[in-house]
Amino acid sequence: MKRATSPPHGPMMNRNAPRLSFPTRMLRAFHPVPLLVVLLVSVFILPPYGPARAADGLQAEDGVLDLRDFDPETMGPARLDGAWEFYWDRLLTPQDLAANPAPSPSGLLSLPGTWRGMPVDGERLGGTGQATLRLRLRLWPEANTLTLRLFDIPMAYRLWANGQLVAMNGVVGTDADSETPLRSLVLATITPEGENLELVLQISNHHFRAGGVPEGLLLAPPGPLETERDRTWTFSYFFAGCLLITLLYHLFLFHLDRKQVSAGYFSGFCLCILCFCMTSNTSFWAIRRFLPPLPPQWSEYVPLFFYMACAPMLFRFYYSLYPKVFHPAVRHLVDLRFAIFLLLLPIAPDHRISEYIAFSILVGLGCAIYYVVRLCSCARRGMNGAGLLLLGSAASLLASLNDGLSHIKHINTPYLIEFGMLFLIVTQSLALAKRFSHAFASVGKLSGELERKNQSLLAEMEERNRLEQEVINISEEERRRISHELHDGLCQKLTGARLRASILSKRLAGTDDSTTMDSLAALLDASTDDAYRTSRGLWPVEHDPAMPGPSLDDLARRIAKDTGIDVRLEMRRHCGRCTNPNMRTLYRIAQEALTNAAKHAQAHTIRVRLRCPAQDGVILTVRDDGIGRTASARQGARTGGLGLGIMAHRAGVIHAKLTIEDAPQGGTIVTCAAPCDRHASPSSTRRTPPDASR
Repeated sequence: MKRATSPPHGPMMNRNAPRLSFPTRMLRAFHPVPLLVVLLVSVFILPPYGPARAADGLQAEDGVLDLRDFDPETMGPARLDGAWEFYWDRLLTPQDLAANPAPSPSGLLSLPGTWRGMPVDGERLGGTGQATLRLRLRLWPEANTLTLRLFDIPMAYRLWANGQLVAMNGVVGTDADSETPLRSLVLATITPEGENLELVLQISNHHFRAGGVPEGLLLAPPGPLETERDRTWTFSYFFAGCLLITLLYHLFLFHLDRKQVSAGYFSGFCLCILCFCMTSNTSFWAIRRFLPPLPPQWSEYVPLFFYMACAPMLFRFYYSLYPKVFHPAVRHLVDLRFAIFLLLLPIAPDHRISEYIAFSILVGLGCAIYYVVRLCSCARRGMNGAGLLLLGSAASLLASLNDGLSHIKHINTPYLIEFGMLFLIVTQSLALAKRFSHAFASVGKLSGELERKNQSLLAEMEERNRLEQEVINISEEERRRISHELHDGLCQKLTGARLRASILSKRLAGTDDSTTMDSLAALLDASTDDAYRTSRGLWPVEHDPAMPGPSLDDLARRIAKDTGIDVRLEMRRHCGRCTNPNMRTLYRIAQEALTNAAKHAQAHTIRVRLRCPAQDGVILTVRDDGIGRTASARQGARTGGLGLGIMAHRAGVIHAKLTIEDAPQGGTIVTCAAPCDRHASPSSTRRTPPDASR
């Protein structure tokens, strides 16, 4: 495959930002990254990375390269560029070339380059086929042991030096079935005898769009080329480590908060970049030092797969951040580009796929330029993180252009794809970190505001509960006042009237008016009883001396007397004398529960139980053996029952828990658990024995 340029870029983050003046917005977008600018400049002026420049003016002519005046100490590795003898459609060995008569070359092929479009016998060659190349060198005097580098020749080849086979890659063949291509880095050791060196290179290409030697061959004494390879591997492992840490970090962020889709897409992009770089020529196939090589077909298309997958991931990363800045049509474009590649893999010949990859690289460069333009727009608007992302995208785009121009030999510079990708990853990570830090700061601010509002709401609820309790206390006092007024006023008058009616009834006995007087006396008796009953219902005259408020014992006795139902009361208290202010409210809840059971449950027995353990508050239970409630009746009671609503409200005022449920063996159970703010120690209290059941 052709050396891939940087993966295409995707759209930007989009969040509304304050409308600032243009200089202010740009400063806010760029001020956090002065060190990154220095790093960007240093990347492009860093000379040690990549192959050193060959001496100018040394070119092979007519298949001969004169290096007698070459000095590797000052001029670096020698490039074997220029015109090589070209034998088309023939796989010749050094013995074949030394035969008499020697075969005639088909022409001269300029390396680095391919034979596609080269005129031979009046016709232009296609990209596939097989050929033999030969170059004769005149070496410098100290050339005793040499290292020849063959890099990124995607075809199958064999190389002879002075008749000895010194390097081979894949299996050379005359058709696609017999050929096995393999892309790799080969450092061949050559020991020349004398100053003459003959190189014979067999190449077959039946899988890629153009056969030849796209990357120039380098020749140097032992040391420089090995050092360059080791330097490339070292940086590649450093690059892979940075990517792996970044990947895991953002993947963990996405795992913690699935709404942070930008972190998920960014981790996917890091994974694609990591796999692409470690399995491709950008790192000299560094992964092969630790893992066995893949089959030839897989080793070619695995890095291509990850390269093509970078674009959809990166687009979605940017789009998740700035959804309103970039056009959704670009997403369809990068997705279609990737989908076509997947469709071509199982059906298209390799050279067609190779042609599509070359086209995809151009599309990727166009997308990268589009993204940079859109990021400039985001930076002008002062959007959060846009400046950082613009720097990274611009650096990656420049690295891509540099590698593309260097690959086609328009410029002679080192490959910078990994530096560009590293810079892109760093700036994207910083942009995400900046956004997350702003988000965390906003969350902290909102949390503080929410805490203050919660405190205010809690204080308001406490004040409301205090007022409701005060209303209940006032209501109880009013009930007590009305009860006393009824008892001391109306009830006394009715009692006097009943007494006088009784006296008159006796005087008029045996007269015509005796019947009327007896009826009046009976009516006064009933009215007097009703008045006293109403007075006691509003505020019982009898109080439990061990409890605040009215007496449950009197309540149970009155309900039993008025309804004829067997009402049984059981009380167990931890304190000898209860001072819990909630007992008055519990009395009213018990009164309502007993009234409901007497009116609606058709009960024969009602059990009232009051328990006050040492640390569990006060628990009131009213249980009857009546007909119970169905689910529909229960739902209706909750939503529309006035008595149940009053009980629930009273329980809520004292922070009690009220439950109403059907008993397992029939009937209804009403339970109210209220807190108690005072628990006396056992040594200072006495346990009251249960009252006798009534």
